Amino acid sequence: MSLIIMACFGLLVLILTESFGIWFLQNKMTITPGREQAAYWVFQISVLSIMTSMVIVPFGAEIIAHEKMGLYAYTGIAETLFRLFLAIFLVYGVYSADSLILYAAGLLFATLSIQFFLFSYCRRHFQECHARFFFKWQMFKEMFSYAGWNFVEQISQTFSGQGVNMAINVFLGPVLNSARGLAGTVENVVTVFVRNFTMALSPQITKSYASGEIEYMKMLAFRGAKFSYFILLFLALPLFLEADFALSVWLVEVPPHTVNFVRISLILSQINIIDGIFRMPQDATKNIKCYKIPISIIIFCSFPLSYLCLKLGMAPEWIYIIMLILAIPRIFVIQKTVAKTYGYSLKEKIWPLYLHMALVTLCAAIIPAVSHFLIPYGWGRTLTVGFVSVICTATAAFFIGCNASEKQFVIEKTTGFWNKFFKARQ
Repeated sequence: MSLIIMACFGLLVLILTESFGIWFLQNKMTITPGREQAAYWVFQISVLSIMTSMVIVPFGAEIIAHEKMGLYAYTGIAETLFRLFLAIFLVYGVYSADSLILYAAGLLFATLSIQFFLFSYCRRHFQECHARFFFKWQMFKEMFSYAGWNFVEQISQTFSGQGVNMAINVFLGPVLNSARGLAGTVENVVTVFVRNFTMALSPQITKSYASGEIEYMKMLAFRGAKFSYFILLFLALPLFLEADFALSVWLVEVPPHTVNFVRISLILSQINIIDGIFRMPQDATKNIKCYKIPISIIIFCSFPLSYLCLKLGMAPEWIYIIMLILAIPRIFVIQKTVAKTYGYSLKEKIWPLYLHMALVTLCAAIIPAVSHFLIPYGWGRTLTVGFVSVICTATAAFFIGCNASEKQFVIEKTTGFWNKFFKARQ
């Protein structure tokens, strides 16, 4: 049933991309002369990648439901290594085909290989993953409704994100597109360290709801949101302060506005990590329509507002500022919905949580920020800011951000890890 539903959504995506997408690519996009053919084939490869990724969704859900999180770590390492070898081949290899098309085709091959591995693993280890044609209208209606509302939000995100990219391309050109792409890459690299942690929370929260352990489920959500924020802060704070130096080391030439894009996107990632975790308790109830509609509208609004700003000649940074402003009502809708579902007040539960996060961020940032402004630009400043940020964030998170039970939890986990580490060394 899941495969049938995903095939329906995939068909819809195919129709939209091969009609409107092709028209926009050929008539509105600003493409370097002589690169039209490469852009066309990269577009088609991307569409194929999206289609195959949608088909594998039910199998990914199986792995999460069985809590086989190690698989995502191994496949992530394999994909990263493949990307590295692909980049080396494109730089030093001898080939006659267009390098951009080869790069897109190589990424597609990596994606298909990992998807085939996940499919084979599920077929071999989970007895329910032996599909045969099955259709039951009532089940289809319930599953399609749940998947459909998620799809509506995904479509809103896609249209908003790609719409903003198109607006940047039309008004500012490909250079600013590359700046936005680089900011997205940095954000993905930083947040990937937290994704497995948050992914592991989802089945636990769903199981707790299904077994009626509501208080335990709430504790998982609140503790998960807090710890995810602190873990991300470890990485985001030094990168926020040293974004200019980090980008100069990474890139030969840093596109204009990239540093500001990276910094604002890191702030957005902190908000998004909390947003994602607090959706889980509501998703467990299957009643998601109540928040998906307003959330989808808020997300989509970033496109017309960004388009208006660019048309009026405002600075490109306003694109990210608008997303940051819209994140406030978006997360408020989530929190209000979950609070209403589980019968607690925002004033008693949510505002204290955000206050602790804000205090931890402020206290953790003071000394690194002073170091950033006092020490001369270079490796010395970056290493100092990174070291001081880790120490300050850990100290502030433990003494200000954690209550007594959470401190005990951290101590027990840390002690257990060290004991296990030294035992393994002996």
